[in-house]
Amino acid sequence: MVEELKASELITLKQAAEYCGLSVDFLRELAGKGRLKAHKLGNLWVTTKADVDEYLASRKKVGAYREDIGS
Repeated sequence: MVEELKASELITLKQAAEYCGLSVDFLRELAGKGRLKAHKLGNLWVTTKADVDEYLASRKKVGAYREDIGS
């Protein structure tokens, strides 16, 4: 089931990249593969900070994220 999102919660992948320190291209790749919850509106990918946080938390669980280097 798709969650209903409020427009005020949506951020572009550029904003998400600034928020989390990952590149826009990497986030776009994750979104395209379904690893980051995101939606495409026309040619623009959008997500939420909560979904970015969820992705980052999942990386930490499997040891793919190192705090000392931020990736």
